[in-house]
Amino acid sequence: MQTYLSNLKSSVRPEVNRADVRNLRLVGIILLVIGVLAIGLPHIATLGAEQLTAWMLTLWGAIGLWFSWAIRPAPESRIGFVAFGLICAVGIALVLFPYAGIAALTVLMMLSFLIEGLLSIIFALRSSTYVKNWGWLVFSGLCAFVAGMVILFGWPWTASWTLGLMLGVNFLSTGLSLVMLANPPRT
Repeated sequence: MQTYLSNLKSSVRPEVNRADVRNLRLVGIILLVIGVLAIGLPHIATLGAEQLTAWMLTLWGAIGLWFSWAIRPAPESRIGFVAFGLICAVGIALVLFPYAGIAALTVLMMLSFLIEGLLSIIFALRSSTYVKNWGWLVFSGLCAFVAGMVILFGWPWTASWTLGLMLGVNFLSTGLSLVMLANPPRT
């Protein structure tokens, strides 16, 4: 099985499909717009992210409980009741207590940004000899890592708006890097 990095090492360059480039640019532009909106309205973006997560967990837990009920003759159904009951309870708690959810999600996003930043930088440096415009991946990784550090040093005092702002910065930098990757490199 070939991996993406082994394909990068190939001496044969893959054909660039114009539709793929347009799709990459479109995704980048959509992420740019979402990023600008989240940066402009960080409190709303923070609450929106928390509520989306809360309702998705609640739905996931409820469907899992229904599934566990459907397989109740099986001994595994007990594990399902416990696991999905906990997921549903966490979702309901996040719906009912959004500010506690915002604090918890801010910590999770901080860890996600730090990990994403490091991995993006490592991937960009490893593929720098095979991918033109690889510097934009480093830029995106640095933005994500800095976002994680800002959250780390500002938490918990800035939790009400930091999550939305940092999500916006991350969407903005990722969108910009995708748009730039879709542009042909200058030679």
